[in-house]
Parts: sequence; C-alpha cells; structure tokens
Amino acid sequence: MNERSVSVAILVAEGSMPSAIAGIEDILSIANHLHGHTIFTIKQISAHQIGTSESFDVVFIPPATMGMTVKFDDKVMLNALTLLHHSGATLAANCASVFWLAQAGLLDLRSATTHWKLCDKLKEQYPQIVEVKKHQMVVDEGAIITGSGLFAFQDVTLHLIARYAGFELAREVADMCLLDFTGRLQAHYERFVPDYSHGDELVLRAQKYCEETPLAEQSNQAMAQVCCVSEKTLTRAFKKTYGLPLSSIAYALKWTWPKKRLAFIRRPLRKWLIWLAIMMSVTFPEYSKRSLALHLQNTVHANKEK
Repeated sequence: MNERSVSVAILVAEGSMPSAIAGIEDILSIANHLHGHTIFTIKQISAHQIGTSESFDVVFIPPATMGMTVKFDDKVMLNALTLLHHSGATLAANCASVFWLAQAGLLDLRSATTHWKLCDKLKEQYPQIVEVKKHQMVVDEGAIITGSGLFAFQDVTLHLIARYAGFELAREVADMCLLDFTGRLQAHYERFVPDYSHGDELVLRAQKYCEETPLAEQSNQAMAQVCCVSEKTLTRAFKKTYGLPLSSIAYALKWTWPKKRLAFIRRPLRKWLIWLAIMMSVTFPEYSKRSLALHLQNTVHANKEK
C-alpha cells in the first residue's frame, strides 16, 4: 500500500447534497483516525478553482440534492473534469452526478452505474458507454469510479479506502460506522416506478387500471377494453411512451410485488422460497417454471446478505 498521503478533492457543484459532501469527508477522516496518521488529505473545491497549479489523486463529485434540476451542460464544470482526467486524477461520482462524467465523454468505451431509476436514461443518452451495470453498487474502471444511488457515496468512499489503503482498513471503517461493506447489489432496492409525466392520456388510463386492479385479475385484453382501444393500439402507445412492449411493463409491475414483500418477511430462506414459488405460480400461472426459477435466483442473489 502507498505510504504517502492520498489527496482527495470533493468537487462541489451548485445543488450538491450537503450530507454527501460532509459524509465523504467524515468517512475519510475516520479512516485517517483508525489508521493512526493522515493517509487521506481532503479538500473541497469548485470547478472554477481547477487549474494547473494543484493536482489531486482522487476527485469525487457528490450527488445533487434530490429535487434539484441539473442540466449537465456547464462548460466550466465539463472542462474542469477533462482537465482533471488528463492530469491523472481518478474521478468518482455517484447517482445523477455520473451524468457529468458521461457528458464530458469520460465514460465512452467504459462501463458505469448510477441510481437504478436513471440507468436506462444513462444508457439511452450515452450509447458510447459499453455497459450500464444496473445491479451494481460500485463500478471501478480504473481512472473512473461510478456509484449507484444518493447515499452510495458511502459505498464509493469505502471502495476508495480499500483501493488506496487496503481492504482491512475499509472493513474497520465500515464496522465503526455501521456501514454495509458486504458487496451488496443495487438490485435489491430496484423498483419499477411508472412515469406519469409523459402526457399520453391512453397510457395514463392503462396505468390507472394497473394500480386499481388486483394483479391476478389483470390482463392486456381487459386493460384494452377499459381504455376502449384494441390491444394492438395500446401496445403501440406503450412502445412509443416507454420504448418497451406492454408485456414488459406488466411483467415489471408483477415482479415489484414479491420484492416489496421480501422487505417485511423474516423467515428461513428455504421456507421463503417455497412460499414465494407457490404464491407466484398461483397468482401468475402464465409464467413458465424456468422464468420463475430464474427470477427467484436473481432475487435471492440480491438479498442473500439480508
């Protein structure tokens, strides 16, 4: 491990989440304390302060406060990121701040992650990204590190500690702070969240039907009848709005149910699997045993540490 100190800059932009700014600094400071000397030097900077006179080993872009609208087109910020990258700094970001890296072209031909709700948008807007790893909490591409949701700055910071100061120190910091450092997946937290901002009245009626009708009673045919259109017309409307066939939307909605149930069930895994298999096969008989087994496997893998 490197004995010299690692210089970490927290790149604060307008709307950066205050708890993330403080949290990154706090976790690294705790690492310093537990290590016995200053292994991480920490400084808050803005894009306007980036120049050729000072260099950093790591630059962390904290997430924006929830509800903030960020356009990711600030030329000063984008130029600063490019300059930092070319100077050899490792750039880290999580949640929506990952879009800064993508907009600067720094995720081209790389894999990345972001909040599960934003992964499809990231993939669609920046096709140069090799793979958007929707289920991962942290993706390390060497010079670029990306993290998932708002508070995944904790996971990214622990990852930085492990990378620069060793796994044992990162584990010690996690234990001291009661943070999860088990290699968990973002898949456990993922939910299907319908978009109601599209303005398509037909799709909105169909969404209302899905919300008000018990899952076992739902069908594409019944949904089309409620909307007073053919199944083909309804399918085209969903394809235009979501970019997905109607069956995919219904499938996502149905699999949100057992994932929500999992959060409230405390029983041995084997018994839970039997219960889930029975409930799903009764409620959704149209799905094959192979499909059910595959989803059970993915759900258990994402929750095996729970």
